[in-house]
Formats: sequence, structure tokens, C-alpha cells
Amino acid sequence: MEISVEYHPGEVQVIVRGPEDSEELLRILSLLRGEQDKLWGWDEHRTMVAISPQQIIWAEMVENKVFVYTEKAMYQTSFGLSDLEGRWEEMGFFRCAKSVVINLNAVTSLRSCPGGRIEARMVTGEKVVVSRRYAPLLRARIQEGG
Repeated sequence: MEISVEYHPGEVQVIVRGPEDSEELLRILSLLRGEQDKLWGWDEHRTMVAISPQQIIWAEMVENKVFVYTEKAMYQTSFGLSDLEGRWEEMGFFRCAKSVVINLNAVTSLRSCPGGRIEARMVTGEKVVVSRRYAPLLRARIQEGG
């Protein structure tokens, strides 16, 4: 990949060139779009906060409410887990259980567990279990390099 930057006065313009079916190009585009794409959630004081996808470590559904976890805080959101997974899958979001989505970019290690499950250790030190239903999908995704 070649990167060149030109400085000009005025509006910022980004031009990305590459083959149409390039995985690398798709990742770059999703990262660029992700900076503009925010999720709104509220903290324990009911203060609305804009959260970028890169900040999200993992998300879970508890009693029909979705909570997203960052390195510093937890927020409730009106988004569903399917929304998070579908919206930011290209950025590393992965459904690892019926009620949990993780950001693969926030995983520091993976460990096989009995019963075909996988334990994912997150950058925050938390351990999230990838269920046996989703473990083969994770293994395939890792082998693909994504």
C-alpha cells in the first residue's frame, strides 16, 4: 500500500484508489466512514454521549437493553446487537454469542475452551466467551485475516 499526503488550503479531500474487490480498500473505507459514524448512548446519569466504533470494546444485551463498553465507561444504547454487527462488521465487530458482540480489534488473546468455545481476552482485561455456535465463524474469520 502506498500513502501520499498533499497539503492544500480549503476543504479536506480524500481519494482512495485500488481494485474494486480489495479487502484492504474496504477496510480503509470503513475506517474513514467510521470516524463520521457515531453511536449515541447514555451514561448512568442519563447524559447522551457520542461514541465512535473504535472506542467500543464489546456490547451485550441484558434484559432487552443493549450496553456498550469502552475502556473507561459503560453506556446504554437504543441500537440492537444486530445493528452494531451489521453496521460495523467491516471494522471488526463480531457476534460471538446470542447476546454479545465484540470488537475484534480490542481482543488481545484467544484461548480454546472445552465444548468448542473460545475465550477472548479484551484490552480491558475482561474475558468474553465465544459460544460454540459462533466459534467456527471466528476461526474462519481469523484464517481469512480479518
